[in-house]
Amino acid sequence: MVRSFFDPSLIKQMMPKQGISTNPVFDLKSIMETQRKNMQAMTEIMQLGMESMQQAASRQAELVGRMVQDNSSYASTIMTEGTPEQKVQRQAELVRKSYEATVAGAREVGDIISKSGEEAAEIINRRVSASLTEFKAAFDPKAAAAAAQDDDRPAAKAPAKKAKGKKAA
Repeated sequence: MVRSFFDPSLIKQMMPKQGISTNPVFDLKSIMETQRKNMQAMTEIMQLGMESMQQAASRQAELVGRMVQDNSSYASTIMTEGTPEQKVQRQAELVRKSYEATVAGAREVGDIISKSGEEAAEIINRRVSASLTEFKAAFDPKAAAAAAQDDDRPAAKAPAKKAKGKKAA
């Protein structure tokens, strides 16, 4: 019979060889609370991502609509110009304006997405740091006491960020 590495009896046999107690003492409630906070952070990140994508898509639609209107206006303007030289000059000017507006719009949409990514990274970094402290505290009673003291200090608590675009309850 082939035994899997994940066989609980095999793991239990290996633990003393690694200097790990076969009856580890840990705070299950603390671990479950940590996982709940992790899921809450992931939910917040997903919501932030969806809101950002909706905002970016909406802004892109506005920019495309404006670009279509501008190009239509540019075409009618060029048609009404007098000489071929004037038409070429006017067309070059309108193409430059259109290009600048397109680049500015793309930059704006990129900034929306970039800001969302930065906010998500901040949430992840805070949660990973807190999770490591919480897991350590769950397995080490001395660390748990130190973490509890840190939580009581006003400077240890990060100010809550209000998500942009959310209405106050």
